[in-house]
Amino acid sequence: MLEEDKRLSPRCNARKFTLWDQIVSLLFCHLAGCDSLREIEDGLISAVGKLQHLSAKAMGRTTLAYANEHRPYEMTKRLYFRLLQTYGNLFKGHLDQDFKRPVYALDSTTISVCLSRFQWAYYRRAKGGFKLHTVLDEDIQLPVVMDMTHGKRADVKAAKGAIEAIGAKEITVVMDRGYNDYSLFMWLTQRGTKFVTRIKDNAKTTKLKDDVIEENQSYGDYGFRFTQEQAKEVCGDTRFRLVQWYDSDNDRWFEFLSNDFDLKAEQIADLYRKRWQIELFFKKLKQNLKIKSFIGTTENAVMNQIWTAAVTTLLIEILRRIARYHWSFSRLLKFVRLKLLTHKKLDVWIDRPDFRIPKQAPPKNIPQMELVFN
Repeated sequence: MLEEDKRLSPRCNARKFTLWDQIVSLLFCHLAGCDSLREIEDGLISAVGKLQHLSAKAMGRTTLAYANEHRPYEMTKRLYFRLLQTYGNLFKGHLDQDFKRPVYALDSTTISVCLSRFQWAYYRRAKGGFKLHTVLDEDIQLPVVMDMTHGKRADVKAAKGAIEAIGAKEITVVMDRGYNDYSLFMWLTQRGTKFVTRIKDNAKTTKLKDDVIEENQSYGDYGFRFTQEQAKEVCGDTRFRLVQWYDSDNDRWFEFLSNDFDLKAEQIADLYRKRWQIELFFKKLKQNLKIKSFIGTTENAVMNQIWTAAVTTLLIEILRRIARYHWSFSRLLKFVRLKLLTHKKLDVWIDRPDFRIPKQAPPKNIPQMELVFN
């Protein structure tokens, strides 16, 4: 990676600092909770002695800003996937073995920015913003695709590109109701990809009672075809599946649309329930890492900061998996932030964290709060 960085990096003062120096600076931004380039610069300069143990140099704010703007974000993206490939076995096991195909959740989140500074992120007339289209691997509960578009781009238009970026075709994609699109349904069906989503309330279909797969008090499983003119032009006579599921906890019914006739009705409902993990991932990023305030205004600088946020998330999750103590993500990140510039043996500390000051006997025969005169 470092050799390729030498070939791709801009030919200016930023070349005096390696990709590793930039990654360390951006990781420091997320771990220390820095809001500006000056905070990063001051923090790194104060830790110059400790940076030498990492074989890294403290970058000035102008040099870091230039590197974020011109050094391709694909390098930090490649670092994320290399770490994921190395430590991926630590995260597997969230998905039941009954699911033969890999399962991915597709969704997007909108991040608001200042339109006068981020002019490329047009969202509304007086507001800037961009969308982060994300594909989450449900088995490891970590992202495998993150694409950025301006805020006005519809989720459906970015869905095909995000799904194609996964690479494989024989997969199952779980989406929310915002991805209801007949051409997308047919595109997924024709390429051999299964999907699970919620059907719109105003969708017109054939009579469900004419094609009953299974039915009882808690759910109904039916086959159907779309009858709306617009849908028939795209889908033709393609048969889809509708699962009506009763949620006893909230006393309500849900209707799930799918093209997978091999899974059980319970599995269809369970897949959509697991889709909530991508919402929790967005919440984790926004509440704990610096992806709502940015230290650069170009698209490349923003993506550099987002992919290093993903690297930071992965590193913290690795520590959670190998630790004997039961950490939550936010608590472990905050304790790492507090211990960032201290000397600790990490593999020991994450197993037995020093939450409390050990009790000590009070000193004996030492005068306190007394003035001693000769």
